[in-house]
Amino acid sequence: MPEYLSPGVYIEEQPALEPIEGVSTSTTGFVGMTVRGPSAGPPTLVTSFSEFTRLFGGFLPNTPVFKEYRYLPYAVKGFFDNLGKRAYIVRVLAGGNAVANDAGAPLAATQRRLVQDATSGATKIKLNSTQVIDTKAKITLQQFKNGLSTSNGSLNVASYNDGSGEVTLSAALTGDFSAQYTTVTITPVAAPSASKFELSAADSGAWGNNILVQLRPSSLAASPRADNADLVGAFDTVPLASTRNFYVGAIVEFNTGSLKLWRKIKDIQGTSIVVDTPFATKSDVNVDAGAPAAFTVTTVVTCEFDLTASWNGIVEQYRFLTMDDVPTANYYGTALKDSKLVAITAGALPDKGNTPLVLPSAPDGLTLKLQNGSDGTTAPTAILQLQVDNGPGKRTGIQALGDILDISIVAVPGMTGAANQSVIDALISHCETLKYRFAILDPSEGASLASIQSQRQLFDTHYAALYYPRVIVYDSLSDSEITVPPSGHMAGIYAQTDDTRGVWKAPANVVINGIEDLELKLTPGDQDVLNPFPKNINALRDFRDHNRGLRVYGARCATSDDAWKYINTRRLFIFLEASLDQGTQWAVFEPNDQKLWGRLIQTVSAFLTTVWREGGLMGTKAEEAFFVRCGYDTMSQDDIDNGRLIMLVGVAPVFPAEFVIIRIGQWAGGSSVQTL
Repeated sequence: MPEYLSPGVYIEEQPALEPIEGVSTSTTGFVGMTVRGPSAGPPTLVTSFSEFTRLFGGFLPNTPVFKEYRYLPYAVKGFFDNLGKRAYIVRVLAGGNAVANDAGAPLAATQRRLVQDATSGATKIKLNSTQVIDTKAKITLQQFKNGLSTSNGSLNVASYNDGSGEVTLSAALTGDFSAQYTTVTITPVAAPSASKFELSAADSGAWGNNILVQLRPSSLAASPRADNADLVGAFDTVPLASTRNFYVGAIVEFNTGSLKLWRKIKDIQGTSIVVDTPFATKSDVNVDAGAPAAFTVTTVVTCEFDLTASWNGIVEQYRFLTMDDVPTANYYGTALKDSKLVAITAGALPDKGNTPLVLPSAPDGLTLKLQNGSDGTTAPTAILQLQVDNGPGKRTGIQALGDILDISIVAVPGMTGAANQSVIDALISHCETLKYRFAILDPSEGASLASIQSQRQLFDTHYAALYYPRVIVYDSLSDSEITVPPSGHMAGIYAQTDDTRGVWKAPANVVINGIEDLELKLTPGDQDVLNPFPKNINALRDFRDHNRGLRVYGARCATSDDAWKYINTRRLFIFLEASLDQGTQWAVFEPNDQKLWGRLIQTVSAFLTTVWREGGLMGTKAEEAFFVRCGYDTMSQDDIDNGRLIMLVGVAPVFPAEFVIIRIGQWAGGSSVQTL
């Protein structure tokens, strides 16, 4: 407590009540198969269907592997069509899946491409890069066109121009070479090193077989030698006109106009670079005025490479990459960690060579297509693939949803039938264990009135709801209509209702967006069979004859507990309990006395008053809507002595007007005279 040691006025700030903020109730977690995307680590958040397709691909075909596991993309689209805002995705994989890779392609740094056609008799060709090319190199043109292979043989380089990319050959070409079909192989004076550059797709699946990777030599920095400046020290320090964009660890190419030498930068001192290996003589890099007249001014350029990865319209570009992880900032291993398309193949190591001959290029000098990716051969084993708990951040399937506290709605679209009952049981158990989330269950495809009732008998919980029948949507993959489970659309309607009305409003009598039709048209008589307690099967109804569209027309939990039969009641209590749990954490380890009890009563009452005013609780005044008690009437001295603070909260939930009954009868109109 504060000390008052001398007379005076003391100003003290009083702490305000700790407010309780209502938790989110509309964030949904989905589990299922996707075209691509991460299958390890925590669930991935998406906030639109376009973001989902960018990260996880589009719709899945009806193959033996995917079958009933292919509905997740349709569910996510239905979620956002019905105004859902936040969804977490957990991808599961089929057995026997494989990651696409470069198939051990020889990624030597000596492949180039023509940038314009070369005709017979020409002595000059134009390349996409002259890196590692000097007058000691040889060049071979190889054309693969219309099933025929044509080569001009190995030709000496007479001269080159790094600026224009033009190379003059020692002899004329004897054939026509099209830039589109021609690979140019460089045989440099030094033998190329075996590059350790290996690529794979970012994650498993056949999708990776369509990844195209383009590799091009590039240069981040260039500078001429400083005029008339001499080598310094042991012929290892080279003065430049400018060291802008040069960096320690860079491979640099010294070009005298006819010959090239390579070194790695060890240090930068002002406008000079210090290389790892000293030059033998001053004239190696044309440094003094007495150099042969044929030599031009030496230029120095850094040697990097550019990588562009593309798939299905998604393009990622990385500039000026290096193969050396220490100490360069542009190490390709670091840059590609953020890629959603490609990754370094497991086991690939950095290459610390000091020549550009360690930098990669595609086998044809430009484009590398990954291969060997596979979606798998067997569908995910329900109990193994959908609930493996390897610890925080390493859980898979349904268990992975536990890593995200904000999730309040969960679904595994399409999981129905006896073969997948373990998945449904795991989903329900997940909700009942964590307490603060609710599951949406799907009907089997083509289910009859009898079979959907049989399906309902396989579970009994007030943490889940079952909807019937399935919905029909347009499938852009097949350009036709397809029948899909409704759980994704319903999750979107839950989220929409929560955001516009509140979690206490039943998510029912709402138009289902993003669908063409229902798999089955239910009549009022059919719903008379499905709706009554304790069956509690929620019907999706066709009201187009009444100009009211296709609507969800049920709001019941799949339970035999009459106290929790309504979805909005269960989800209201989930909301209240989670909010109180999160909003009263500050009280832990506070002194357990009347002061704390009073603060808690005030804090909780303020929160419940807000809920009541927004229409979440019954009563014409707050006292009729809830009560909050905390004190000697809720706990004993033994509770207090053992560190237990017990608060009693009661609320009066709002129940939906499920049956609107209007009683009407005849009335004899007119006037009457009453005699007093």
